[in-house]
Amino acid sequence: MTNEKSNKSNREKTRELTMMAMFIAIIALLGLVPSGWGASTIGFIKIAPDLEATIIHIPVLIGAALFGRKMGFWLGTAFGIVSMIAAFIYSSPFFIYPWVSVLPRIIFGLIIFDVVKFFQRFIKNRHLAYGISFLILTLIHTILVLSMFWTSFALVNHFTLKEAFIPYLEALVLWGIPISAPAEAILAGLVGASVTTRLKESLVRNKSLQTEEKE
Repeated sequence: MTNEKSNKSNREKTRELTMMAMFIAIIALLGLVPSGWGASTIGFIKIAPDLEATIIHIPVLIGAALFGRKMGFWLGTAFGIVSMIAAFIYSSPFFIYPWVSVLPRIIFGLIIFDVVKFFQRFIKNRHLAYGISFLILTLIHTILVLSMFWTSFALVNHFTLKEAFIPYLEALVLWGIPISAPAEAILAGLVGASVTTRLKESLVRNKSLQTEEKE
């Protein structure tokens, strides 16, 4: 019995490490590979000629929702580091600061599992629970990043935080953030929920098959 538990534990750890490596690879791919139109990467979807919505955070949502806080922490950290590297590669001075690119993503990764579980207590439909929680989490992610972005906006433009506040808000409107942020949230809710639901069903089915084989 002890050996079976040990083997099961090792198998689950191996599976989670494999999944983590896969999610990190996807995050790096989305965050670093150029898209071919402008300075953005393939992790940005064009929703208008001068407006893009990011999907780089979706693998973080999926991994943390399926495998817990620890996975969320590592995927959030990877997301932040990839964002900071991309800022240097694609000359985006606002995101070269770790408290702007990395810190919000770590916090984001850590809260995903608990937010998803909260909604699953009240919404019995798994797909809907994922969709609503991912939508809200994406908005939280945007708020976390933009709160820190205010500081880098001030630094890059040589303003104090007070001096930067109005120009910062004007820049957000000019860059279409009030439109792209809800678009990102809806996209994460639709795409993320569908993928997570399918993966969850597959994981549960594989676990059941392994249990039957042992019996």
